[in-house]
Amino acid sequence: MRKKHSNYWNYNGSCRIRIRDVFVFSVLASFSENCYDSENVPTTDMMKGFYAVSLLILFISGCATQNQTAEGIRYYGQAQYDAAMAAFQSAHKANPNDPDTLYNIAATYHQSAKVSLLSGQTAAAQQQYELAAQYYQLCLVQNANHADAYRGLAALHMDWHDEEKAFQLLDGWYKANPVAVEPKLELARLHQEYARICVIQGRTEVAQQCRSNAETLLQMVLTMEPSNYRALRASGYLKEESGDIAGAVFDYQRSLQAYPQQPDLESRIAALTK
Repeated sequence: MRKKHSNYWNYNGSCRIRIRDVFVFSVLASFSENCYDSENVPTTDMMKGFYAVSLLILFISGCATQNQTAEGIRYYGQAQYDAAMAAFQSAHKANPNDPDTLYNIAATYHQSAKVSLLSGQTAAAQQQYELAAQYYQLCLVQNANHADAYRGLAALHMDWHDEEKAFQLLDGWYKANPVAVEPKLELARLHQEYARICVIQGRTEVAQQCRSNAETLLQMVLTMEPSNYRALRASGYLKEESGDIAGAVFDYQRSLQAYPQQPDLESRIAALTK
């Protein structure tokens, strides 16, 4: 059984402990800038990147491997990425085909690339980006529906300013799994957050189309799962953004009813109903 967490993107499956990271070029802050997550993260310049969310995974797969992964997560949380990588690589040697281990390695390379790029180490960043892409893809070979890997790889494409490849990746996942909820949610997130970037860039028509696409995908999810709290939360934000405050509050309240552990959402409702 998976442990419940306050993270807005909470998945069913094996037990994972997800630790939020702040990607240097792709972080969002405040409720209005982070409508798909119940945990806020510090902000930087959103124009420099995209919506990547690094959620390291602690899986239950043998005591030794679990300890190595937990150690890697601890180092990662302390921004000691070399030490984190060493721990994750040890876990990988012990269980080479585990997709979550492959994902953790990819996410660490991805974050290391951002740090290297920020410090002007362009060659190192390029190599780390390439390794991150390789490990995301290896993760998807082992688990073709690994949502975190899809999100991470799409974010990596956005870091490279290759929006087309990011959309192709998630759209392909969605089309290959037309009755699954997760691909729709991830593709909706991509459309919704890219719309905000387009607004900043002055590309109003593209932003409107992306919002419309996000709304359509979220409604598809809610038709399948009327109490999906992630879709309700995101739908509420879209309504708030468009000025439909009553509709936003209604969706936020339904999201809270479905999953009460969203304190920031409670605060948002209170602010909108003053």
